[in-house]
Amino acid sequence: MTCCAVIAEYNPMHRGHLYHIAQTKARLGQDAYLAAVMSGHTVQRGDFPILSKTARTRMALEAGFDLVFELPAPYACATAERFARGAAGIIATLGIVTHLSFGSETGDLEALEALSRRPLEEIPKGMPNNVLALEYLRALREKAPSVVPLAVKRIGGPHDGPRGSASAIRKRILAAGRVPWDTPFMDIWREEIRAGRVPVSLVRQERAVLSHLRRMTPLDFWALPDVGAGGLAQRLHHAAGQARSLEELYHLAKTKRYTMARIRRCVLAAFLGLTEEMTKTPPHLRLLGIGKRGGELLSCIEAPIISRPAAHKEALATEAAVTDQFALCMPEPEAVGLEWRSGVVRYR
Repeated sequence: MTCCAVIAEYNPMHRGHLYHIAQTKARLGQDAYLAAVMSGHTVQRGDFPILSKTARTRMALEAGFDLVFELPAPYACATAERFARGAAGIIATLGIVTHLSFGSETGDLEALEALSRRPLEEIPKGMPNNVLALEYLRALREKAPSVVPLAVKRIGGPHDGPRGSASAIRKRILAAGRVPWDTPFMDIWREEIRAGRVPVSLVRQERAVLSHLRRMTPLDFWALPDVGAGGLAQRLHHAAGQARSLEELYHLAKTKRYTMARIRRCVLAAFLGLTEEMTKTPPHLRLLGIGKRGGELLSCIEAPIISRPAAHKEALATEAAVTDQFALCMPEPEAVGLEWRSGVVRYR
């Protein structure tokens, strides 16, 4: 049995992602199973996703995935290293994955393998998909050495380019208030819009975030994941006292040394109570979706899987707290407890 994992955010899923899936199937065969490890209600850029994990799971199932599992918030809103290690830990625990397919700017697996064995400071910067690819390779060697990596060369513009990327689609939706006509899965988008669930924006909680950060002490900032031993904790504490908006806060804390994504992650982690300690234990196996052949694949997994959230409230307490804040950032806010009301999505 061939089972290929894909680590993703799908924020949102677009044509580049569909190309990646098609290329993966072309290389491994149309009968290969696909399992996604997908970010839940936080993403690596330090933000909430524009769509709920339920809607993004539906998209993944329609795109051909057989199973979708959640990458928990402390790993999803994290550095590339922790992001990759958390996802690789899930892949290893599943025990059925034979391959891991990922996109990269080069698509040259041999070169990526060589780079992944070099010290971090020697790695060329400015290529986000390559950076993640290197961390996937390192994480696989440590946690799932039997899994075969598969690199697919990206097509189109850069990762955060002005056309076709997830970033570009999000910006157009947030700016214009409507989804571009050529965006895939328009049926799901229309349903989510009618229900008042998109677009999700952290700006709707802006003053709550600023209020929370203003109550934090310098020691509180020191304890945040991704802060490090430099001066970022002091910069964040100072910026929190001066900023009147999230964008102003980010720019007040920003320097050449600290990337915007790192600052945004620290801010979101502070607001949501995410700590580095939360990544010290193996991530849970939370099943988000089952595709047409998902039952066949599920029967091969021996590890315990969470499929009924309400029956695992202690294990999912952090995710529930994150989801409650995420729900307040919808155009029509949801009541508390959305995590417990969201079951496994099944392919229609």
